[in-house]
Amino acid sequence: MSLFQSPTTPKHQRGAVVLLVSIVLLIGVTLITIFAARVGVMDQRISANEYRHKEAQAAADAGLEQAAAFISQNPDLYSGTGSGWSDCTTSTALQDTFPCTSGGTPYESVYSTVSGTIISPLNYMVTLDSGIKADSYLVFTTSASTGNILTAVGKGSSLDDTGDAFAQVSYAQVTIGIPGDIPPVVAPYLDVNGNFTIVADPHAGINDGVPISGWTATLDGTSTGSWQTCHLGSFKNGTEQCSDYTDATSTNNTGWGGCACEDNLSENGAPSYDLFEDKDNFPDDVFGYVFGGATETAMRDAALKVDHVFDNCTDLENVDLSTSKIVWIDGSCTIPGDVGDQTNPIILIVTGLLKINASHHVWGLLVTLDEMQLSGGPTIHGSIITDSNTKLTAGGYTQVYDPKVLEELTEDTLISELSKIKYSWKNYGN
Repeated sequence: MSLFQSPTTPKHQRGAVVLLVSIVLLIGVTLITIFAARVGVMDQRISANEYRHKEAQAAADAGLEQAAAFISQNPDLYSGTGSGWSDCTTSTALQDTFPCTSGGTPYESVYSTVSGTIISPLNYMVTLDSGIKADSYLVFTTSASTGNILTAVGKGSSLDDTGDAFAQVSYAQVTIGIPGDIPPVVAPYLDVNGNFTIVADPHAGINDGVPISGWTATLDGTSTGSWQTCHLGSFKNGTEQCSDYTDATSTNNTGWGGCACEDNLSENGAPSYDLFEDKDNFPDDVFGYVFGGATETAMRDAALKVDHVFDNCTDLENVDLSTSKIVWIDGSCTIPGDVGDQTNPIILIVTGLLKINASHHVWGLLVTLDEMQLSGGPTIHGSIITDSNTKLTAGGYTQVYDPKVLEELTEDTLISELSKIKYSWKNYGN
């Protein structure tokens, strides 16, 4: 071997490279392991936080449900009066304390126990099963645009008390009523036959300024009998307009016997525009249209609250309409006599056959979910409504539009109940 040959051989060079690569790989694996461990710890923390949040949110929702149930059992809380309410505006400290300020919204008063600036939930609203840590509050405020607002608030905590969540939903009073004027007769199929007189609604809320006697999707004008419709001003007793008799001091039938149409709008063989056939816009749900979207169940429940649900109409004359005008009949109904008056008209809803077969006077709104038979010369001061096809009587009757009766019904609160304000539900937390 030469004295000048390098002591570093290719074999030695290969060993050094392997060592260097191994160290680099070891460092890389170590960094990856550390990163993976940190990611794992972070995932555990995220999962734990999410679990605690779910615990707290479930508790808050449970508290909210309790508050909502309390509202449904005590709707008088909506007035914001009575014991239990405390004024949130008595001090700045109190105003800035939950739930007087909830989700950034200040309230006027809170329904809970207040000691100084500490607001505690009511005792009977905090005991929940399974150890759920939840509180319930009711807060109250007013708004110029919406009236009173009652807000249910639920506060929840995780089982280890490290997470809080809040939920709230607001309620306001809604009234289901009659949407303006209603024609004397509303039916999806109207067969004008028989002997009758209809005094038209001057504008009916459908075509303003146009008198309407009947509103239907399909009009059968191949009629027989002796019938007519006329303007309100043409319905007279001699020279006097019969609408002049419809004052609050009149008895039910004063002067009506001599009333007749002076000039006809429509008559047998010549139906005119006041019998309005509206194929395109007639509502599919007549009941819902008349009662502002209320369901049959809601209207029956409203009658049930004041004990105005009956199997028949035997005692209809004795029903106290001053407490509520809604009367629901589960079955058929034969009107026994004069019903209602101008200041206390009836809203009679009959699930079966509706019959008036004598010269009775009925003041109000008659609704049948089945069929009706009108004969014997009755007079209806108001409107008749049906979701079924109807054939106007062959036995004779008079249908008189009475603006004062419909005004009483429109202004009356048919159903006043608390309902959730759309989009008012929210969750938030710390």
